[in-house]
Amino acid sequence: MTTTTRTAVAAPEPPNRPLTAADLTVGDPVWVFAFGRWRRGEVTALARVRVQVRYVSDRHGSTRLRWFAATEQDPVFHGGLPDPVAYRCVGSRCRLVVTGRPGQGTAQIRALHEASPHHHRDLPTSARGEHAAQ
Repeated sequence: MTTTTRTAVAAPEPPNRPLTAADLTVGDPVWVFAFGRWRRGEVTALARVRVQVRYVSDRHGSTRLRWFAATEQDPVFHGGLPDPVAYRCVGSRCRLVVTGRPGQGTAQIRALHEASPHHHRDLPTSARGEHAAQ
């Protein structure tokens, strides 16, 4: 009787991109953006391009059932991704709190926020001094 050594195989990383209906099966865990927050849910039905998801809608455990288009405007992400991270801008004029999508790190959220038109940039020091002197 010979014994063979088994090597552990790491589980595949969840895809860090929006999913389409073709990527999913009924019962898959997913992240969806509903009512201003990222919520973890489960796929309950599939259509050609849409996905029906049951997700917890409040702190009391109430669930909702909703169809998501699985597009750029109505994204569905893999449920194995880490929880969304919130980032508060450190700019003295900005101070916005930005919540990234599931799987994004703080550095990615910061870079996207600083490139967006919603970021209130600090005035240059020389401009502040000239303005104060007038």
